Amino acid sequence: MEYFNDAIIICSKNSKEQLLKSMKKLLNVKFFTMDEFIKNYCFDYDEKAILYLIKKYNIKYEIALEYLSNLIYIENKTYNNDKLDFLVNIKLELIENNLLIFNSYFKNYVKDKKIIIYHLSITKFEKYLLKDLNIEFINKKSYNYSPEIYEFETMDEELEYVALEISKLISNGVKICDIKLANVTDDYINTVTKIFDLYNLKIDKFNKIPILSTVIGNLFYSNLYKGLENAIESIFKYKETKTYEKIINICNKYVWCSDISDLMILIEYDLKHTYIDNIKYTNMIEVVDFKSYNFDDEYVFMLGFNEGIIPKLYKDEDFINDDIKPSYLDNTLDKNKKEKSDIIESIKNIKNLTITYKLKTPFNLFYPSSLIEMFNKQVVKKSIDYTISYSKLSNYLTLAKSLDDLIKFNKKTYKLNLLLSNYDIPYNTYRHSYTKIDKKLLQDYISSLKSFNLSYSSMDNYNRCAFRFFIDKILNLKSPIDKFSITLGNIYHYVLEKAIKKDINVKEEVDNYLKENDIILSNSNKFFVDKSIKNIEYLIDVLKYQKNFCNLNKVETEKFVKVPIKDNINFVGFIDKVVYDNINNETIIAIIDYKTYVKKPSLKYIKSGIGLQLPIYMYLSNHAYKNTRFVGFYLQNITLDNKSDLEKLKSLRLIGYTNKDKDILKNFDNNYMDSKVIDGIKVNNDGSFSQNSLNHMLTDEKIKEIIDITESKINETLNNILDAKFDINPKYDNENIGCDFCTFKDICFMKEYDFKNIKSNLENE
Repeated sequence: MEYFNDAIIICSKNSKEQLLKSMKKLLNVKFFTMDEFIKNYCFDYDEKAILYLIKKYNIKYEIALEYLSNLIYIENKTYNNDKLDFLVNIKLELIENNLLIFNSYFKNYVKDKKIIIYHLSITKFEKYLLKDLNIEFINKKSYNYSPEIYEFETMDEELEYVALEISKLISNGVKICDIKLANVTDDYINTVTKIFDLYNLKIDKFNKIPILSTVIGNLFYSNLYKGLENAIESIFKYKETKTYEKIINICNKYVWCSDISDLMILIEYDLKHTYIDNIKYTNMIEVVDFKSYNFDDEYVFMLGFNEGIIPKLYKDEDFINDDIKPSYLDNTLDKNKKEKSDIIESIKNIKNLTITYKLKTPFNLFYPSSLIEMFNKQVVKKSIDYTISYSKLSNYLTLAKSLDDLIKFNKKTYKLNLLLSNYDIPYNTYRHSYTKIDKKLLQDYISSLKSFNLSYSSMDNYNRCAFRFFIDKILNLKSPIDKFSITLGNIYHYVLEKAIKKDINVKEEVDNYLKENDIILSNSNKFFVDKSIKNIEYLIDVLKYQKNFCNLNKVETEKFVKVPIKDNINFVGFIDKVVYDNINNETIIAIIDYKTYVKKPSLKYIKSGIGLQLPIYMYLSNHAYKNTRFVGFYLQNITLDNKSDLEKLKSLRLIGYTNKDKDILKNFDNNYMDSKVIDGIKVNNDGSFSQNSLNHMLTDEKIKEIIDITESKINETLNNILDAKFDINPKYDNENIGCDFCTFKDICFMKEYDFKNIKSNLENE
């Protein structure tokens, strides 16, 4: 090792580790990777240069990086080529603005030094760059090992075989740290993880999870628009974690940047490309780059030795393409030759190497790599020996798949009889019940959001069936919806909101809505919209007529109310129409919700938290207005198809619950004794309300009780959600209430025993 004293060694990180381990005493040695050496020898850049290019040329972060990474190949001269001269101009511009980092002492430091390039295959450009230096090459010892090459029908069989062979090695005393995986491409990662987990084999370097994808990272970035201090404050409760530390390190890079929009561009990229620390196990299989790793007696399994994957096929896609490349740069042909040569040389130097490849996956067919012919080795078509087992669970799954092949395709696999004679599995059965998720994980997820909003519809979903809410709101598996029916409903709401404020032309307002929302109607949908215009015109006339009986002078439509419940959790809602006024220091309120399909409103499931839309609107109004007192809460039908004028007029009366207090009621309907506004109010000859009317009339005390029950159900529902209670539990009361309009039946596979019986639980229902 004395030979290395007072030298600079350019090598891979793996080679550096091995050399340091082999040194018996301290030597005057400086290690660089090739990339590190070039940046010191030529120049480097940082985020200031990246931001400069992003803003100057209005480009993405990645494009700025591509420009910068190509500057190293450009000399300060005129090339008479637009692309190359563009790079020269950028380079000179960055130099002029002191945005390239030059190590002025490094060239003097290395010019008389012994520089050893250790176990590296270098490019044309690297040779050209280092030509004037005192360079020595120490190449790997050249062996001529011949690997075993196995062919498998599928990727699953290929990886099953590798897992079995690794298990055999471990059982024979081979240390797991002496077993390596190579050529693990992205399409292998999920299947390797799945199959190796069945064998309890842990793998290093798989879980590359970017910080932005974590709860902490997402929470930080979602608050960054408020300023860096606010963003850091939002994650302070995680200050003991490594992820928090990494985020702070990222922030420290940008003390020079005060513009928040610039910060967001720079930090977003870092959060996407900085990864959380992997869980480190004592014994694990390492995934290695076989071209840069120096193997001794390790056992190496090289996966996916298929054409198109290995060797990597370079195309003429570089920013500096072949037509304009200077002679000191590798063209596409050079790169492909080098790739092929490096792979063959590396493989021949691995003593204990097994190469495998597959012929198909569920979606693609594959061919063996053309490099196989370079090894003069007979490929063996392998099948798995199921007489030896290291994973009972894997065998269970294999048996289930074999039974599928037999039953569905009448295909009997060679392993079926052997597995059937040894295992009895619950084939063709399914446990559909919800497996409770980690409560802390759920709460961290909710905490990471800017805000988590509970609304009437989501609360109603939860109380009809908790699993229905879980799929929709937590997993965000949105079901298909009828977009036109929503558009039609939105048109009604939009136009009615305008009509309350001023006289309008309905057709013009409908056209405005369609234009504002970039909606182009099909011919059939246009027919329904045109038909709706006439209905809306009639509806507006009736609403104006009904207004003649109302002494409440204030109206708000599409009233949005947000009620903070805890931390970042709110209860929110839009109230279609609030008619109110301030009388004797009280806010007298009537709530109206427009419906295209009206069922008689009912409070019979209020204590089960179901059907609480109107009570929730009262709860929201209580928070939006001071000292409230409610006239009533109603639904109003706005669909008038196929009705006579008399039927239309009657159908537009309000349906719901009304305050018994006549002094309050007459503020909203001064003709309540012969009401043209509220449906179902009848007055006896003595001036009292009929018994039928009283069934839908409430005292102030009863209204307050309804609001209190509603608030308690909101809190109860939220607590159940935070406790991760998402069982399949559709509610039932002589009919299936829980599954009404649910589009997730093909996911839950609900059974009769999942039903939870509820009963009507309010007086007079």
